[in-house]
Amino acid sequence: MARKSPQQFIKRQKEMERARKAKEKMAKRQGKKSNKEMESDPTGTGDKTVTSDF
Repeated sequence: MARKSPQQFIKRQKEMERARKAKEKMAKRQGKKSNKEMESDPTGTGDKTVTSDF
């Protein structure tokens, strides 16, 4: 099995770092989205409907 060149190793490292940052950024955006939904609903019930027992 042949070794990869140092340039390919460096390129692969950069690709992995770029993918990691993109994943973190996406998770951060998703977190902001869910936090915004929680802030807009002060009761914290979300999409649940409240029914009374009569």
